[in-house]
Amino acid sequence: MSPSDLDALANWLKLHDVSLAFSTYRANRLMFVGRSDSGHLKLHERLFDRPMGLFVQDHEHGQSLWMAGRSQVWRLDNLLEPGQLHEGGDRLYVPAACFTTGEVNAHEIVLTPDSQPLFVNTAFSCLARLEMGVSFAPTWQPPFVSQLTPDDRCHLNGLAVVDGVPTWATACGSGDTPASWRDHRAGGGVVLHIPSNRIAATGLSMPHSPRWHQGKLWLLNSGTGELGYIESERFVPVCFVPGFVRGLAFVAGYAVVGLSKLRSPQFTGLPLEQRLNDLGLPGGCCGLRVIELATGTVVHTLDLPEPIDELFDVVVLPGVRQPRALGLQGEDIHCLVKLPGRTSLTTIRPKAPSGNPHQAKPPPVFGIPLPLADQDAPAADAAQPVRYQQVFQLTPQTLAPYASMTFPGLAPGSPRLAQVTGELLAVSAMADGTMVGMAVAERQADGGAGLISLMVQPDMRRRGLATRMVANLQKFLAQEGVRELRVRYHTNASIVASFEPLLRRLAWATPQTDFVLIQSSAELLATTGWNTRFVIAAPYTLFPWLQATPEDLVAATNLGAPMLLLPPASVHGLEGAVSLGLRHRGSLVGWLIAHRVDAHTVRYSSLYVAPAHRARARGLALLAEGFCRQHQAGIPRAKAAIAPASTAFLRVQQKHLLPFLQGMGQSRSSVVQLAGQR
Repeated sequence: MSPSDLDALANWLKLHDVSLAFSTYRANRLMFVGRSDSGHLKLHERLFDRPMGLFVQDHEHGQSLWMAGRSQVWRLDNLLEPGQLHEGGDRLYVPAACFTTGEVNAHEIVLTPDSQPLFVNTAFSCLARLEMGVSFAPTWQPPFVSQLTPDDRCHLNGLAVVDGVPTWATACGSGDTPASWRDHRAGGGVVLHIPSNRIAATGLSMPHSPRWHQGKLWLLNSGTGELGYIESERFVPVCFVPGFVRGLAFVAGYAVVGLSKLRSPQFTGLPLEQRLNDLGLPGGCCGLRVIELATGTVVHTLDLPEPIDELFDVVVLPGVRQPRALGLQGEDIHCLVKLPGRTSLTTIRPKAPSGNPHQAKPPPVFGIPLPLADQDAPAADAAQPVRYQQVFQLTPQTLAPYASMTFPGLAPGSPRLAQVTGELLAVSAMADGTMVGMAVAERQADGGAGLISLMVQPDMRRRGLATRMVANLQKFLAQEGVRELRVRYHTNASIVASFEPLLRRLAWATPQTDFVLIQSSAELLATTGWNTRFVIAAPYTLFPWLQATPEDLVAATNLGAPMLLLPPASVHGLEGAVSLGLRHRGSLVGWLIAHRVDAHTVRYSSLYVAPAHRARARGLALLAEGFCRQHQAGIPRAKAAIAPASTAFLRVQQKHLLPFLQGMGQSRSSVVQLAGQR
C-alpha cells in the first residue's frame, strides 16, 4: 500500500469528520485509525484480552466505547473536553468500568434505549444483559435452540438494532446440538427477526455484522466475502472483497468493512476459499475496505501487517480526529485523574523511573492476556471429583494457555503445533474447577481424526483419567460425525506400560509398527571402520545426489526398489553433503538419501543397492561414506526411521549398526472405529 493510498484514506476521514475503531481478538488489540495534525493517517493500539464487539455511546457527559472481551464487558470513557488534546489526540478513552461475565465468547454488543448493555452470548446461544448477582441474564434465544447450555449450538454472533430496539440477529447455523453449525458453514447461516422470533433469511455462509442502515438490513456474508443486504428474505450481494468479512459500519453512503485472512480451521470449506485461490490470493487479506454503497466500488483500502491476521468489529467515531486510549499496562492509567468541573487532567504522582517497587512478584494485570498458564498455580486436590468437559472453539492460538497440559507438546512455536492444519476438538478433565488433564484430536480431511495429545497432571495419574478422557473424546468425535480416530506414537518403556493398555481397554486395533526408529551421533558413526574395510573403487564411482540426472531418476525406478525407498523427485530439504549416488560402469546401482531435519540433525531417509551388488557390501560402504561426510560437515546428530518392509536395512541395523547406536524405538499406530459411539 502506497503512502498516497494512506493519505487518501486520511482525507476521506477528514471529509466526513470521523475516525474508526476496530478489534482483533487473535492479536488481542483494540485499534484506532485517525489522522494527525498534518493530515497523515494515524494508528493507535492498546492491548486487551480477546476484544470483540464494539459499540459507541454518546451521552450528556461525552462519549463512551463499550467492548466485549474474553471474560469481561468493558466501558471506556473519554476524559477529554471538546477542543482539549492529550499527546496529540482529541479523544482519550480510559477503562472506567468492567463487568465480569465469564468466558461466554461474547460477540457483538449494543446498548438498549435505557442505556443498558446487551450482548451476543455465543457460548450459550442467547442474547444477554448484565444483572447484579449473576454472570449474565439471558433475554432471548433463537426459536430452534431448546437449552441454555454452553455448547455454541448455532454460533449466534451478530445483533442489529432498529431505533434502539434489538431487531435482527445472525447465526452460522440453525441446529440444536452442540456446535452443530460447524457442519453447515457453507450454506447453513440464517438471519433471525427477534420481535417475531422467526427465521427471516436462510442459505447464508457464516453471516456476520447485521446493521440497519438507510431502511435496509445490511450484513456480511463472510463465507463468500460479500457485503450485501436482505430483500424478500434473500441476500443481495453488493460488493466482493478478498477476505473473510466481519465488522461493518457506515459513514453516509459508504460502508467500512473488516477483512480477515483464512487462517482458522473454522474458515475452511467455504466458497470464499476457491474464489481467493482463483484470484491468486490464497488466505486472503486482513484490513479495512471503504465501499461506496451506490456502486459497490472499493474506494479506500487499509491492509494490516503481521501478526494481525483477523478483525472482528468496526465502529465509527463521529467528530473525532485522532482517538487514543489508556491501556491497562502503562502507568498513565494509575497517574491520570479527571475531576468534575475541571478541563485539564490531574497527574496525581510522577511515573516511577524503573523497577518493581513491590517485594513480592507482581500480580498479573487484569484484562490482559496471559502468554501461558500460570506455572505457579496450585495443583488440584486429588480427592476432588473429576468432571469431563467438551472443549469447543479450540485453535492453535486458544490452545496456548493450556500448553502445559499437552503431550507431545503443543506450545506456541513448537514443530508439532506448526503441523496442525485441521479443526481441533478436545475433552478436558476438571477437578475443583482446575484443569488436570486434556485429550486433543485433530479433524482430518478424509472424515477421520487423529489423537495428537494426551496429558494428565502428574499428581492425578494412575486414577483412570486418561482412559475416561479418551472414551469421552471418542463419543464427542462421533457426535461431530467423525468416523474413526487414529493415533501414531513413539514407544518407550512408559508408553508401552501405560498408553498401550489404555488402547486395549477401549478396544482399539492392535498397534502396528510403522517404523523402527534409531538415532546416534555423527562422531560415533564415523568410527565404524567400514570405509576402510569396504572401499569403493573402480568400476564403482560415487557422486553427490544433487548432481543426479533425469536419466538417474528413471534408472532408479527400474532397479526394483520399493516405492518407499525411491529417491524423491524434489531435492527440497536434501542434505547435499551426505546424499550420495552409486554407479557401476556408469550405470546407477544404488543411493543414500538424507534430509536435514534442523541445524543439528540429519535424517537418513533411504538406502538402496541393487540386489546384484549387495554381496560386495556396497550398502555398508555407502553408509560409511555418508557417516564420514556428515561428521566432516559438523552435523552432530543422525537418525533414521526404517519401515518394516525395508528388510535389507533392518538386517544391516541388527547385524552391523547396533554397536554404534545411542537409541532405538518404534513408531506405532492404531485406530478405533467410532460408529455407534454417539
